[in-house]
Amino acid sequence: MSDRNRSHHRRASRCLPLAALLALAACSSGQHTSNAQAAGGAPGVGGSQATGAVDSAGGSSAGAQPFAATAPSVYVAKVKNVLVGLAPTDDEVARVTTDPTQLKRLIAEWMQLPEYAPKMRRFFELAFQQTQVSETDYADQSYPRRLVINAAMSAPVVQNAEESFARTMLALIDQGRPLTDATTTRKFMLTTALKEIYAFLDVWEVDDNGKVTDAFKKANPKLSIYAEAAAGPIPLSDSLDPSSPNYMHFYNPDVATADANVPGCSIDPIVYPSNASTLHLLLYGTLVNWTTPDGVTCGQVGGSAAAPQLTSADFQDWTLVEVRAPKAGEAPTPFYDLDQLRTAQELVLTIPRVGFFSTPAFFANWQTNVSNQMRVTLNQALIVALGASVDGTDPTPAPGDPAPGLDAAHAGSADCVFCHRTLDPLRSIFSATYSWNYHNQLDSAWSTQKGMFAFQGVTKAVNSIGEFGDALAGHPLFASAWAQKLCYYVNSAPCSANDPEFQRVVEAFRSSQYSFNSLVQELLSSPLVTHASDTRTADENGEVVAVARRDHLCAALDNRLGFTDLCGIHALTKKQQQALVPSIASGLPSDGYGRGSNAPVLPNQPTLFYRAGLENICGAVAAQVIDVPAAKQVPGVKQWSSTAPDAAIAEFVAQVMALPSSDARAAKATGLLRAHFDSAVQAGKSASDALKSTFVTACLAPSFAGVGL
Repeated sequence: MSDRNRSHHRRASRCLPLAALLALAACSSGQHTSNAQAAGGAPGVGGSQATGAVDSAGGSSAGAQPFAATAPSVYVAKVKNVLVGLAPTDDEVARVTTDPTQLKRLIAEWMQLPEYAPKMRRFFELAFQQTQVSETDYADQSYPRRLVINAAMSAPVVQNAEESFARTMLALIDQGRPLTDATTTRKFMLTTALKEIYAFLDVWEVDDNGKVTDAFKKANPKLSIYAEAAAGPIPLSDSLDPSSPNYMHFYNPDVATADANVPGCSIDPIVYPSNASTLHLLLYGTLVNWTTPDGVTCGQVGGSAAAPQLTSADFQDWTLVEVRAPKAGEAPTPFYDLDQLRTAQELVLTIPRVGFFSTPAFFANWQTNVSNQMRVTLNQALIVALGASVDGTDPTPAPGDPAPGLDAAHAGSADCVFCHRTLDPLRSIFSATYSWNYHNQLDSAWSTQKGMFAFQGVTKAVNSIGEFGDALAGHPLFASAWAQKLCYYVNSAPCSANDPEFQRVVEAFRSSQYSFNSLVQELLSSPLVTHASDTRTADENGEVVAVARRDHLCAALDNRLGFTDLCGIHALTKKQQQALVPSIASGLPSDGYGRGSNAPVLPNQPTLFYRAGLENICGAVAAQVIDVPAAKQVPGVKQWSSTAPDAAIAEFVAQVMALPSSDARAAKATGLLRAHFDSAVQAGKSASDALKSTFVTACLAPSFAGVGL
């Protein structure tokens, strides 16, 4: 048996039962040749047929099943779900059944729906590796204090930073810009809060040894900063007006109670010497430790929700902002002038900000140190842009003997030198630009060593981080890397790199001048995704059906039922995060990535934990959509009444299970749901509880609980 056929044989047996009668029956569709789910299979990698591969002797391998095309009712549902989280309509299925080329047109139409942008934003957040960080991960950049200390401000700051670059790419794509702008753009979608953070980090220089240079203090050595409460609120415009007697006086209600139990600390105002970090944190409502005129040292006050100078609107006013270096004699943008920042469409900064790899979120994700010296940061940048990493197999030589930036210790080790002769010249591009804390590189020993781009067949001198971005944008691997990332997102598995159909999609993407919209339409209408005709990818993977990971699942619940962030993915308070559904959803598997891994981490298999978590979520949702008193109903959220079970069940099948009436499975699913409802009533359950149980059953069906075919 060939390796490929062994893979088929393994995959055909990797299904686990999902304990719901309807779930089993609803997948017994006859829509394709897979019988794994009809016999009890649940969502999982390879949870359906493997196709008829040919072994080395020329015959079909034992256990391999012949390929059979998937019906439009199945693949239209898959594509619409992954794009916008919605169920297909009868009309949409009919259009594709009559004319399969209509799928590409439908995809273009779905991309115009309001549900599309949030789903693609999440895809970009993950693909550009701007997630998997907490507020404390930014501490290197704001050393020695944390970037944000006020607990009321931490969640919105992290959320803003996580979303920023994804929103950047959506904005640029809307302008018709190519996806390659991801590595070269100097424009970023920022809120006022992020503008302040970018500008603050620019004046708060931290070198390789952790030494801080405070450019704000150097420019304002005699300035005092006041936090006060007794005199009442101070207009921010007065606090920022050098001609006002209240210049640098900020109202903070926490001053009235700060360290009240410490003798000598109850003073108003609190006076601080000039310090950029102190002022930055004060804008976020934090009172850093202070010393009274009598020499008493008072402890830090993290801050309440009422203390910040920033408002909730400052975390929502997304604007495309150009970041540029100062011209001769020009001062950088003041970080503290919130009034100016609120309208700013340009930031003048000294730290180079170009491409996804220069954002505070990317730096927080991939911290470096005096030992690693930017190697991890550089390698992750290659993975994001090109889908490849330095692994010791790349024969591309970096010119020079030794190669520029090659570490002497590694150069002397036969076990290390092969990797490091590629890695070190590349990382030198970063180490010549940024300190180990991701500020300007001030050490001339590093800043003068520009490095060399020599990777996977491309060699060119690089004199700046901007030229590094140019090298990534022009690299031949860029197109296939991003087509593959989209494959993973849609199929929960890779496309075969040597599949002629995949190569066609890659070339179409390249020929479109790297139009992401074109890539989406080409790939999602391709048999690589639809399984409408045989491909080498189908031969290798079979029909991949994965569990609906958290982002897909929660988007489907929101968009099909009318909720707004039911799972609390964007929750900003502990109360929101600890609500029933968010507390369960936080434990569901989600897409991710690991250090040094070219492929994303995609938990695809069903587990007892996943099934239990999903059942509990479905139960919680049922209580919010069935027989809810009018006073507790949420506008826009779907509501059903147990007095009309047939109408409710019809919509459970069409909207939750994504089986429109034209689908051959719909009538059978409807009958099973009705039987479930009737059995529950006959067993003594109220009509309301019976309909809630029926909803849960529909919610557990693989057509909802899975992402695939």
